[in-house]
Amino acid sequence: MKEFRIGQRLRHARENTQLSLQELSTRTGLSKGFLSKVERNETTPSIPSLISIAEAVGISMEELFRKPETTLVRASDRPTVTLPGKFVVDTLLTSITEKRVAVIETVASNNGSGGDQLYSIPSDCEVCYVIQGQIEINLDGDLYSLSAGDSLTFNAKIPHTWRSVSKTSPAKILWIVAPAMPDPLFYANVPERTQDLK
Repeated sequence: MKEFRIGQRLRHARENTQLSLQELSTRTGLSKGFLSKVERNETTPSIPSLISIAEAVGISMEELFRKPETTLVRASDRPTVTLPGKFVVDTLLTSITEKRVAVIETVASNNGSGGDQLYSIPSDCEVCYVIQGQIEINLDGDLYSLSAGDSLTFNAKIPHTWRSVSKTSPAKILWIVAPAMPDPLFYANVPERTQDLK
């Protein structure tokens, strides 16, 4: 089992509150040398000392010992997402239970698009990042041309659509939506779509 090390969490919490070791020493009554060793996991503080340090840097004991939340989605397990579009395949890269953000990969044939009708996403922020190919985004009448490596950030509620303008290979796009849609696997009232990458 991996050894649980709290020193790094304490150091990050201290840096986030913009406290120096000297200031932390003054607040806790513990020496700078001792605090430095605690942050480097070279010594283990007593329970009272640990509580004192945690309170000074603004981190709860529960948070200090909480196991990081992780979700692994294998490529073979990605669910298909129903979003506006034709001649595209959309798959969800994040967990379907993740509420903070949704990341969707779109592969579009040369004539693939988000559909002719403008649509909006029930979220706050949407980021489009082009991995491969070229696309054109229509953001409420304003057109943006994006190539591989380009990104565009906008309010997800603004009516928009997009189309691939790649001439040879399919376009591959990442869409990052925050917060995640209420149901990331299905977007209600989408125009009829066709999945065909031939």
